[in-house]
Amino acid sequence: MLGKMISPQNLAIAAGAVRMAGRKGDIFRRVLPWSIGILALMCVLVYLQSLPVPAWMVI
Repeated sequence: MLGKMISPQNLAIAAGAVRMAGRKGDIFRRVLPWSIGILALMCVLVYLQSLPVPAWMVI
């Protein structure tokens, strides 16, 4: 999910779909904070699952 958001191929497809050809950098700048946010969320979830406190998370 994270790599898919910022892959060059998907950025090129997105730029073509919204008629922003040649402005892939603009799309990348808008997607990058979301990608970093999701990465931080995933890191927190993995850390919480390594603790014995939230046993309901680990199946």
